[in-house]
Amino acid sequence: MAGITRGAYYKWTHRKHNKYEDEQIELLQAILDLEKQHKWTLGYLGMTTQLVFENKLSFKAGLKRVTNCMRKHGIRSNIRKKRHNRVKRHEEYINDNLLNEQFDCHNKNEVWLTDTTEVQYGTNTIKKARVHVVLDLYGRYALSYNISATENTSSVIEVFNRAFNLEPKAHPMIHTDRGAAYCSMAFNNYLANQNCIHSMSHPGHPWENSPMERWWNDFKLVWLAKRSRPKTLAELDQSVKKAINYFNTRRAYASKNSLTAEKFRNQVA
Repeated sequence: MAGITRGAYYKWTHRKHNKYEDEQIELLQAILDLEKQHKWTLGYLGMTTQLVFENKLSFKAGLKRVTNCMRKHGIRSNIRKKRHNRVKRHEEYINDNLLNEQFDCHNKNEVWLTDTTEVQYGTNTIKKARVHVVLDLYGRYALSYNISATENTSSVIEVFNRAFNLEPKAHPMIHTDRGAAYCSMAFNNYLANQNCIHSMSHPGHPWENSPMERWWNDFKLVWLAKRSRPKTLAELDQSVKKAINYFNTRRAYASKNSLTAEKFRNQVA
């Protein structure tokens, strides 16, 4: 009735998967598991990196093979692309950008970056808060965070106090933008007392602090956007704390030799 010979039919029923097909099944399952764990935020390169870091496969799968598998099954990250707004370049304050976009560090605590961003919380009434983070440029490791109602000098100093409590012997270059809190006399006196040099981006030049901007981008699009808005300030604090732990200890990056920020940073003796 099927129009095939008896021998062909029984050959088909006893057919076994070859090695490549078995590997593809294993690869697909590992990709689906990781996407669920990471809230569908891993792109092709991120997935390849995470597969290696978590040792999910019994064989080696390169970027091309992972990409083809994800495309075949319609698997892709669903984070939006960040819009870029380029402001006409100003020439003032040129000498104050001491970092000068030299983002390759060879040791931890050479350069610390910092910035603040606005986040929302609440149920019926939406409230706003500022999250401050200090990032070690080596490995893009988040050292400390602080949450405040507004961006003020005391909040900025507090986040650095927490960072220096973690690294008391550090005297890094500190790179910031030109926010009022970072330009204040109190903050600059604080850095001087810590034997730190202050470097600042030019006005309207966010790319001069691009590692920090990239961290905020991941924080908002990979973390906050995939979770419900915190109802209280305490819930927001816990969410920020978990986010920092995730990006420091769980998320592997190709730029960090397929390691997490913590393991990459700890390679330095």
